[in-house]
Amino acid sequence: MDDRSWMYWDSPQGLLRMNYCNGVQGFINFATSIPMNFTDGGIRCPCWKCKNLQFLHQDVITMHLLTKGFMEDYLCWYAHGELFVPNESMVERVVRSISSASNMHEVGNENSNPYRNMVMDAMRMSEGNVSECPIVEEEPNANAARFFDMLKDSDEPLYDCCTNHSKLSAVAQVFTIKSDHGLSEAGYDKIIEWARSILPEGIKLKENFYAAKSMMKPLGLGYQKIDMCPNFYMLYYLKNIELTECITCGHSRYKPRIGIGKTLVAYKKLRYFPITPRLQRYSCHQRPLST
Repeated sequence: MDDRSWMYWDSPQGLLRMNYCNGVQGFINFATSIPMNFTDGGIRCPCWKCKNLQFLHQDVITMHLLTKGFMEDYLCWYAHGELFVPNESMVERVVRSISSASNMHEVGNENSNPYRNMVMDAMRMSEGNVSECPIVEEEPNANAARFFDMLKDSDEPLYDCCTNHSKLSAVAQVFTIKSDHGLSEAGYDKIIEWARSILPEGIKLKENFYAAKSMMKPLGLGYQKIDMCPNFYMLYYLKNIELTECITCGHSRYKPRIGIGKTLVAYKKLRYFPITPRLQRYSCHQRPLST
């Protein structure tokens, strides 16, 4: 049996480790490689809640394991055919599959897909703490389904026979160009229009900035908008959130409304980027210290 220390950690934060995520993928590869594991199109879910009592789709099991962890004392995958693998060559093939998945982020691995890894990072950050995530009984919820679609986009070629770009990687790289060079949305749309005109039919590049932004939104860490005094004296936050003018200079919080029913618009807003989720995202890429 290969080393499965990745399966159990002392805290839920262990589930954010990349080698845990890759180990889960190795388990799925193993379980789905044995036909006798399937019942009505599903396999047993070994998460701490289901405890191998439910047969679920492999995508749902992946989400359960990423957010809930494995049931106790399941180092030997006895309910998924480990004791019934027919020959040594099958054992070697499965162990290689698990090992390659667990080490996918080691240096020099040419098969690593950084865009798929980016989606997996965002998936784990979205699901948050293991004890707070709701159980998915039958189908992936809307949030999970969106991430599974993005995983598909990270592997789907940009067009037939394209080998160096996926649907997701193309959009991500054009986004980077827009940011690095300060392109306007109109400029972005013109570049995309030109690119689509010279690339083959059936290209899966998003047609404009709005569509691309909607596609990339689940991968972002987000930020919080906080109204502030235009003279930089105070934030309308916490105990001051209900105030309508600055307590120091007396400047109004909102611009004058023109017309009835118009939404109040603050003179100035601060965009707060919380550090905690960004550190957690960064830690997803760090290899655990060897014991």
